[in-house]
Amino acid sequence: MTSEPTQPQPAARGAGFSYTQWLVASLLFAMVFLNYLDRQVLSVLAPIMRDEIGLSQTDYAWAVNAFLLSYAVMYFGSGMIIDRIGSRKGLTLFVALWSLASALHAAVRGFLELALVRFLLGVTQPGGWTGAVKTVSERFDALQRAIATGIFSTGASIATMVSPPLVVYLRNRFGWRMAFLIPSCAGFLWLPLWLMVTRRRALHPAAKDRGAGLSFAQLGLLRDRRVLAYVLARFFGDFSGYFPLFWMPDYLTSHKGFSLNKMGRLAWIPFFFNILGPLFGGVASNRLIRRGNPIVFSRKVTMTLAAVLVATGALFNGVTSTVGILAALSVSTFGVGVWAGNLHTLPGDAFPRNIVATVHGLAGSAGAVGGMLFNTMVGYWSAAGSYASVFTLWALLEPLGLIGMWLWLSEPADGNGDPTDSQPIEGDHA
Repeated sequence: MTSEPTQPQPAARGAGFSYTQWLVASLLFAMVFLNYLDRQVLSVLAPIMRDEIGLSQTDYAWAVNAFLLSYAVMYFGSGMIIDRIGSRKGLTLFVALWSLASALHAAVRGFLELALVRFLLGVTQPGGWTGAVKTVSERFDALQRAIATGIFSTGASIATMVSPPLVVYLRNRFGWRMAFLIPSCAGFLWLPLWLMVTRRRALHPAAKDRGAGLSFAQLGLLRDRRVLAYVLARFFGDFSGYFPLFWMPDYLTSHKGFSLNKMGRLAWIPFFFNILGPLFGGVASNRLIRRGNPIVFSRKVTMTLAAVLVATGALFNGVTSTVGILAALSVSTFGVGVWAGNLHTLPGDAFPRNIVATVHGLAGSAGAVGGMLFNTMVGYWSAAGSYASVFTLWALLEPLGLIGMWLWLSEPADGNGDPTDSQPIEGDHA
C-alpha cells in the first residue's frame, strides 16, 4: 500500500478541519443551499401558478420531468467537465449558469416556457453536486469527508426547510415572479467568495491527465461492478430525496388539507429533521470507522439504517392528525438525510480521485433517470388520489438501491479507502 509521502494520513489528521477547510465547507454549504432553494421555489408556488398561467397537475409533472431529463444527461456531463477543468473553475461556471436559468423563471407565461426554463435549470444544476463531491475528495482526508459532505448536504435540507415560509413571504410581499428572481441573485454574490477562498491548491490534487473524464467511453465504467453498484444505488435511491422536494408541498395541500399559509408555517418541520440526517450519518459512519471497520462497509451499514428509517415513516402515511402527519414525514426525511450524507461521500472513498466527479456524475444521471420514472408514477398516483401507493414506493426505493451495494461495492483495491494521486491538478490552484 502506497500513499503520497507529503500528505498526512487520515488517522493522523483526524476529523478536525483547518481554517481554510472550514471556509471551503461553509461555501459548499451555501452553494448547495442555493442549488436547492432555486429548484424548490416552483414546488411551493405550483398551486398559485396553476391558476396564474393555467397549469394542470399533469403539466406540473411534465415540467418536473423536463428538469429531470436534462439533469439526467448533464449529471454525467457535468462530472466529466468538472474532472476536466477542476472543481474550482467548474463550480464557478455552473453556479453562474444555473443562477441565470433560475432567474428566467420570473418571465414565464405558460407551460412551454416553464418547461424550457426547468430544462435549462436541469442542465446547469448538477455541476453543483459533482463539483462539491470533487472538492471534498481533494481538500479533505478520509475521516473528514463524511463530515464535510454532511455539512454541504445539510445545505439542501435547510433550503427545503426554509423554502416554504421564505417563498410564501416573498410571494405575498413582492409577487410570485420576484419569488423566483430574488433567490437567483444570491448565486452571483457567492462567486467571488468561492474564487478567493479556493485560490490555493488542493490538499489531495487529482491526476494531471484528466482525459479519462472527457470521453463517453467512460460509460465502460459500468463494466466495473463496484461502479454499477453505486449507479444502481443512485437510480433507485435518489427519488427518496426528490419526493419531499417536488411533491411534499402538493401532498400536504391537496391530500392532507393544509392551506398555503399553514404549509408556510409547518412544512419546514420535516425538513428540519432532514437537516440533522447528514450530520448524524457522517458521525455514525465515522464512529464505525474509528472502531476499525472498513470505510466503505461503514458507509453501507449507516445507509441501511437510513433505509429502515425512511420505510418506517412511510408506513404511517395514513395518519390524519397534523402532529402525526409531520412526525411520520420527519422520520422519513431524517432517514433521507442519513442516506444522502453517506451516499455522496462514497465516490471519494471508493474510487480514484481523477474519476470521482465522473463516477458521481454517471450515477447522478442514473438517479435522475430513475427520478423521471418514479416521478411519472407519482404524478399519475397523486392525480388519482392514491398517495398510499406513493408512500409504498418511497419505502421500497432505498432498500432496492442497497442490494447492489452489499453485493458488489467492496473496499478499494489498495484497502485504505483513501485513493490518492501524487500529480498536481492545474485547475484547482491560482
